[in-house]
Amino acid sequence: MRPAFSSTKQAAAFALLLLFLLGAPWLSAEKILPQPKPGYSSESIRWEYFAWVQKFIFEETNDIDIAFVGSSHMEHGIDTPYVQQKLDERLGHPTVVRSICWAGSGFDSLYFFTKDLLDHRHVKTLVFYDECSGKTPNEVQQFVTHWFRFQEDGGALSDLPVADRATYYFASVIGMPRNLLELVTPNLPRDTNSTRISNHFWEKGAIDPATGLGCMSTRTCFDPMTGEINTSFVPYVPPTKVTATDIRIYTPATASDFVFSNQPLPAFQNYFARQFGLLVKNHGCKLVLLHLPVYAEKTAPAMTESCYWPDLLQTDVCMMGVPGKQLFAGLSEPEVGQLYTDPVHLNENGQKYFTSLITPALLQFYESHFSR
Repeated sequence: MRPAFSSTKQAAAFALLLLFLLGAPWLSAEKILPQPKPGYSSESIRWEYFAWVQKFIFEETNDIDIAFVGSSHMEHGIDTPYVQQKLDERLGHPTVVRSICWAGSGFDSLYFFTKDLLDHRHVKTLVFYDECSGKTPNEVQQFVTHWFRFQEDGGALSDLPVADRATYYFASVIGMPRNLLELVTPNLPRDTNSTRISNHFWEKGAIDPATGLGCMSTRTCFDPMTGEINTSFVPYVPPTKVTATDIRIYTPATASDFVFSNQPLPAFQNYFARQFGLLVKNHGCKLVLLHLPVYAEKTAPAMTESCYWPDLLQTDVCMMGVPGKQLFAGLSEPEVGQLYTDPVHLNENGQKYFTSLITPALLQFYESHFSR
């Protein structure tokens, strides 16, 4: 068999190149890396949301009154322009409401995205949801190579086990070529004047996050009988008697409306959840845990959360939502399916319905802390 290297010099050169690549995240100085992170503007099949995340974090500079942060459940669950309009009307002056959302759940991404946000903008109220709801991510967030850079983010790993630190370090190794290439030729920016997102079969006809202030409104329906996504979307307002007064905010009197599974999270998820709480507390943000309903909860008498959030995050958290049994009272399974684009993401119908119910409670919370 022919040897891999024809000489010792070739083998040595390959070894040096490998060492350089493996050591690049540690050797590179933060100040020489491109800003903002190239991953925020890169365009790929599943990562188009990032162009708007970059804009809302790095390009805008004014204070944010309410920021919704989280993965795709939050992006599809809240009609951000509606919340901003209602806050404008309530306060009598222009306000700023944004959704900072991405693909792929996990408290690691929640922490690092929120860190970038709070490093660049002042946020008064931060709304998040249970990133481990209905599942327990045992792996790091799938797009970690896009947004984690050891030079500026590595300090947050100091108390993680060595194996977890190594995972994020090697994610930074994989992302380093993109960072180095950005120094030579910047990414082509996505067309931020676009009014539609295409290419994704489940996002056909979706309103672009540019006009949605970071949210996404999908126009497909979920068929609970077949489990398939139906593209024949029609506007639908569910004929329920639920009103904004039915929102449940956790207090001793409403404790029965909340269930805490207390399933142990993987160590790194638990770690970043606590880091998230410390980060928000240090920046003086008021924190709201919003329960986002999934299809399987349509008859649930209470809202299930992974844990009692004030204990895990070690800071004050206002927990609110509507139990599924009440939210979908009187609706058949096909009618509930008209509110979802799949079993876990609300479509445009569900987004408008849920947002109209939850907004008064959010505005009341905001006003109670920031009224003149």
